[in-house]
Amino acid sequence: MKADKIKILIATCIYPPDIGGPATMLPALSAALRERGFEVKIITYSSITSQPNDRGQVYRLIKDRWFSRPFYFLKLLQLSFGAQVIYVMDVYSVGYFAYVVSKLTGKKYVVRFVGDSAWETAVGNGWTSDYIVDFQEKTYDAKIEKLKTRRKTILLGAAKVVVVSKFIGSIAEKIGVSKDKIELIYNSVDFIDQQSDKRLVAEIRRQYGQEAKIIVTACRLTVWKGVDGIIRILPELTRRLGKVNFLVLGEGPALVDFKNLAQKLAVETSVHFLGKIDHRQILDYFRAADLFILNTNYEALSHTLLEVMTVGAPIVATNIGGNPEVIEHQSNGLLVDYNNQAELLAATEKILTGKNLAKDFSINAKIKLPQFSWSLLVEKTAALFNQLVS
Repeated sequence: MKADKIKILIATCIYPPDIGGPATMLPALSAALRERGFEVKIITYSSITSQPNDRGQVYRLIKDRWFSRPFYFLKLLQLSFGAQVIYVMDVYSVGYFAYVVSKLTGKKYVVRFVGDSAWETAVGNGWTSDYIVDFQEKTYDAKIEKLKTRRKTILLGAAKVVVVSKFIGSIAEKIGVSKDKIELIYNSVDFIDQQSDKRLVAEIRRQYGQEAKIIVTACRLTVWKGVDGIIRILPELTRRLGKVNFLVLGEGPALVDFKNLAQKLAVETSVHFLGKIDHRQILDYFRAADLFILNTNYEALSHTLLEVMTVGAPIVATNIGGNPEVIEHQSNGLLVDYNNQAELLAATEKILTGKNLAKDFSINAKIKLPQFSWSLLVEKTAALFNQLVS
């Protein structure tokens, strides 16, 4: 069957004007697939009924109403009759809907698996502190096991499971997905407009970088993102290097705890919680930084690391999840153990005091980035759909 006859229905929770990985990627991906002859429709939850760019190809179901979920399912079922493959961007509610539709209609669905929401929910609610790998092998109480069972059902019912890193592929295998069902397609960011606002970069440097080093992190502020670990090294880092400004970009449930920690350690004047930054500006914060740190206990494959590599800022990241697939230790950045303050302090000091290290890391990052190219992502996605309907 030729590609121009393949009809894809993309099922997602978020889509522009929402922000986040899938929301950022989907308009570009659907456009790229259409250029290759695919017919693509998208169904999403939304706070608005329509936008001019939807053009009858994006179907929005108003979210946060009692009837939004059943309406989404019914619309997904209706649209599925005109599709050959359903591409699921969110495992739980949307994934379960696709699973049920598949049982009713026989339609194939593909799941993009970027993280274990069962584990994230359990950790976020304080039900467990186990690491994501250990979480797959242990048995818990009924509320956690119910989450794990639903996620397993959805993944095993899929024709293919797209993973964004080898690490997430290993998690899928631990859940029970067979290797032949797993398709590795790395994330990409080079489709995003990367034009710099030099005035903004200069203003960030003026505000935070006068006689000071600028460290930046960007993440959702959850307990496993390790912002607290960076705050804890600031007193000693300041003693060694002088003034340091730590810019925290993002929002989340752990914000108050992080603020309280900064006050407790008397570094509140050095830690700046800037909240959610418009994506058109966030790259300029990375450009202005002397160092970017991602001290996370869990990462599938970080869009943020790819963006930081693109603009050339030096990186310290944790040696977990998909991070080592992006950052090669002492080649294009430094890897440390999660929340290991001695390692984090040493790596930070090494980059901030090294004369040519940041430049060398930047050069090597540009060499690494083609492995995460947009053209490769689109090519592999198109090939997967072709394979499924041939």
